[in-house]
Amino acid sequence: MKTYIQPLKSTIYFIVVLLVVHLVWKLGFQEEIDLSGNKILTFYGLNVSACFYAMTNWLLNAVYAILSKMTSLQIELRSSSIFYVEQNSSIDIVWSCTGVKQMMFFFLVMLCYPQNSIHKLWYIPVGLVFIFLLNVLRITLIVYWCGEDMNRFQMLHEGSKYVFYAIIYLMWILWDWKLVNLKK
Repeated sequence: MKTYIQPLKSTIYFIVVLLVVHLVWKLGFQEEIDLSGNKILTFYGLNVSACFYAMTNWLLNAVYAILSKMTSLQIELRSSSIFYVEQNSSIDIVWSCTGVKQMMFFFLVMLCYPQNSIHKLWYIPVGLVFIFLLNVLRITLIVYWCGEDMNRFQMLHEGSKYVFYAIIYLMWILWDWKLVNLKK
Protein backbone atom coordinates (compact mmCIF):
# COMPACT_ATOMS: atom_id res chain seq x y z
CA MET A 1 0.00 0.00 0.00
CA LYS A 2 2.79 2.40 0.89
CA THR A 3 4.34 2.14 -2.60
CA TYR A 4 1.20 3.67 -4.15
CA ILE A 5 1.04 6.68 -1.85
CA GLN A 6 4.28 8.39 -2.96
CA PRO A 7 3.42 8.45 -6.71
CA LEU A 8 -0.02 9.79 -5.81
CA LYS A 9 1.50 12.54 -3.63
CA SER A 10 3.92 13.42 -6.42
CA THR A 11 1.13 13.64 -8.99
CA ILE A 12 -0.96 15.83 -6.69
CA TYR A 13 2.08 18.07 -6.12
CA PHE A 14 2.57 18.36 -9.90
CA ILE A 15 -1.10 19.23 -10.47
CA VAL A 16 -1.19 21.80 -7.64
CA VAL A 17 1.92 23.59 -8.96
CA LEU A 18 0.45 23.45 -12.49
CA LEU A 19 -2.79 25.06 -11.33
CA VAL A 20 -1.00 27.74 -9.30
CA VAL A 21 1.26 28.66 -12.23
CA HIS A 22 -1.72 28.73 -14.57
CA LEU A 23 -3.63 31.02 -12.19
CA VAL A 24 -0.63 33.34 -11.68
CA TRP A 25 -0.16 33.43 -15.47
CA LYS A 26 -3.81 34.18 -16.24
CA LEU A 27 -4.10 36.88 -13.59
CA GLY A 28 -0.69 38.42 -14.25
CA PHE A 29 -0.52 38.95 -17.99
CA GLN A 30 -2.39 41.81 -19.59
CA GLU A 31 -2.32 42.83 -23.22
CA GLU A 32 -2.99 46.52 -23.64
CA ILE A 33 -2.82 49.12 -26.39
CA ASP A 34 -0.83 52.31 -25.78
CA LEU A 35 -1.77 55.74 -27.13
CA SER A 36 0.19 55.07 -30.34
CA GLY A 37 -1.78 51.91 -31.04
CA ASN A 38 1.08 49.55 -30.11
CA LYS A 39 0.44 46.40 -28.11
CA ILE A 40 1.98 46.36 -24.64
CA LEU A 41 2.33 43.16 -22.68
CA THR A 42 2.55 43.50 -18.91
CA PHE A 43 3.07 40.97 -16.14
CA TYR A 44 1.59 42.38 -12.93
CA GLY A 45 2.22 45.88 -14.22
CA LEU A 46 5.80 45.27 -15.41
CA ASN A 47 6.23 45.87 -19.14
CA VAL A 48 7.62 42.63 -20.59
CA SER A 49 6.79 43.43 -24.22
CA ALA A 50 10.36 43.69 -25.49
CA CYS A 51 11.36 40.34 -24.02
CA PHE A 52 8.34 38.45 -25.34
CA TYR A 53 8.40 40.10 -28.75
CA ALA A 54 12.10 39.24 -29.12
CA MET A 55 11.36 35.64 -28.21
CA THR A 56 8.39 35.55 -30.57
CA ASN A 57 10.55 36.90 -33.38
CA TRP A 58 13.23 34.32 -32.67
CA LEU A 59 10.63 31.52 -32.68
CA LEU A 60 9.12 32.82 -35.91
CA ASN A 61 12.52 32.90 -37.61
CA ALA A 62 13.44 29.42 -36.31
CA VAL A 63 10.19 27.91 -37.60
CA TYR A 64 10.62 29.66 -40.95
CA ALA A 65 14.25 28.51 -41.26
CA ILE A 66 13.36 24.89 -40.52
CA LEU A 67 10.37 24.82 -42.87
CA SER A 68 12.08 26.64 -45.73
CA LYS A 69 15.00 24.18 -45.62
CA MET A 70 13.11 20.95 -45.02
CA THR A 71 9.83 21.25 -46.93
CA SER A 72 8.52 22.32 -50.28
CA LEU A 73 5.92 24.65 -48.75
CA GLN A 74 5.89 28.05 -50.41
CA ILE A 75 6.04 30.28 -47.34
CA GLU A 76 7.06 33.82 -46.53
CA LEU A 77 7.65 35.77 -43.34
CA ARG A 78 5.20 38.63 -42.96
CA SER A 79 5.38 40.67 -39.79
CA SER A 80 4.67 38.10 -37.07
CA SER A 81 3.19 35.52 -39.44
CA ILE A 82 4.11 32.60 -41.62
CA PHE A 83 2.29 33.26 -44.90
CA TYR A 84 1.32 30.35 -47.17
CA VAL A 85 1.70 31.63 -50.71
CA GLU A 86 -0.39 28.90 -52.38
CA GLN A 87 -3.27 29.14 -49.90
CA ASN A 88 -3.13 32.91 -49.50
CA SER A 89 -3.43 32.45 -45.72
CA SER A 90 -1.21 32.81 -42.69
CA ILE A 91 -0.58 31.69 -39.13
CA ASP A 92 0.37 34.30 -36.55
CA ILE A 93 3.01 33.39 -34.02
CA VAL A 94 2.28 35.46 -30.94
CA TRP A 95 3.84 35.97 -27.51
CA SER A 96 1.88 33.13 -25.93
CA CYS A 97 3.44 30.68 -28.41
CA THR A 98 6.92 31.11 -26.92
CA GLY A 99 6.68 28.27 -24.39
CA VAL A 100 7.67 30.58 -21.53
CA LYS A 101 4.68 29.48 -19.46
CA GLN A 102 5.69 25.83 -19.76
CA MET A 103 9.32 26.62 -18.98
CA MET A 104 8.25 28.68 -15.96
CA PHE A 105 6.07 25.82 -14.76
CA PHE A 106 8.85 23.25 -15.15
CA PHE A 107 11.32 25.52 -13.38
CA LEU A 108 8.97 26.08 -10.44
CA VAL A 109 7.86 22.46 -10.10
CA MET A 110 11.52 21.45 -9.94
CA LEU A 111 12.70 24.33 -7.78
CA CYS A 112 9.95 23.83 -5.21
CA TYR A 113 10.44 20.07 -5.07
CA PRO A 114 10.57 19.30 -1.35
CA GLN A 115 13.71 17.20 -1.49
CA ASN A 116 17.10 18.79 -2.15
CA SER A 117 19.28 17.16 -4.78
CA ILE A 118 22.51 18.12 -6.46
CA HIS A 119 20.99 16.76 -9.66
CA LYS A 120 18.66 19.78 -9.87
CA LEU A 121 21.73 21.76 -10.99
CA TRP A 122 21.84 19.91 -14.29
CA TYR A 123 18.25 18.63 -14.66
CA ILE A 124 16.60 22.04 -14.54
CA PRO A 125 18.76 23.66 -17.30
CA VAL A 126 18.61 20.52 -19.47
CA GLY A 127 14.84 20.39 -18.98
CA LEU A 128 14.41 24.05 -19.91
CA VAL A 129 16.44 23.61 -23.10
CA PHE A 130 14.47 20.47 -23.94
CA ILE A 131 11.15 22.27 -23.42
CA PHE A 132 12.33 25.17 -25.58
CA LEU A 133 13.36 22.80 -28.41
CA LEU A 134 10.16 20.81 -28.00
CA ASN A 135 8.17 24.01 -28.40
CA VAL A 136 10.06 24.93 -31.59
CA LEU A 137 9.25 21.45 -32.93
CA ARG A 138 5.59 21.79 -31.84
CA ILE A 139 5.10 25.14 -33.58
CA THR A 140 6.99 23.94 -36.66
CA LEU A 141 4.77 20.87 -36.98
CA ILE A 142 1.60 22.90 -36.50
CA VAL A 143 2.65 25.35 -39.21
CA TYR A 144 3.70 22.51 -41.52
CA TRP A 145 0.51 20.49 -41.12
CA CYS A 146 -1.63 23.61 -41.52
CA GLY A 147 0.19 24.30 -44.78
CA GLU A 148 -1.53 21.23 -46.14
CA ASP A 149 -4.93 22.06 -44.62
CA MET A 150 -5.65 25.23 -42.62
CA ASN A 151 -8.77 23.65 -41.11
CA ARG A 152 -6.46 21.55 -38.91
CA PHE A 153 -5.21 24.53 -36.96
CA GLN A 154 -7.59 24.50 -34.00
CA MET A 155 -7.25 20.76 -33.44
CA LEU A 156 -3.45 20.81 -33.78
CA HIS A 157 -3.00 23.89 -31.64
CA GLU A 158 -5.22 22.74 -28.79
CA GLY A 159 -4.18 19.10 -28.95
CA SER A 160 -0.48 19.91 -28.97
CA LYS A 161 -0.85 21.83 -25.69
CA TYR A 162 -2.00 18.67 -23.95
CA VAL A 163 0.81 16.64 -25.51
CA PHE A 164 3.26 19.34 -24.39
CA TYR A 165 2.09 19.11 -20.78
CA ALA A 166 2.06 15.30 -20.94
CA ILE A 167 5.72 15.34 -21.98
CA ILE A 168 6.53 17.75 -19.14
CA TYR A 169 4.70 15.36 -16.79
CA LEU A 170 6.84 12.49 -18.09
CA MET A 171 9.94 14.61 -17.40
CA TRP A 172 8.61 15.10 -13.88
CA ILE A 173 7.99 11.35 -13.46
CA LEU A 174 11.54 10.63 -14.64
CA TRP A 175 12.81 13.06 -12.03
CA ASP A 176 10.58 11.96 -9.19
CA TRP A 177 10.85 8.20 -9.70
CA LYS A 178 14.43 7.82 -10.93
CA LEU A 179 16.77 10.80 -10.77
CA VAL A 180 16.04 12.27 -7.36
CA ASN A 181 17.37 9.18 -5.63
CA LEU A 182 20.62 8.88 -7.58
CA LYS A 183 23.69 8.82 -5.41
CA LYS A 184 25.45 12.18 -5.20
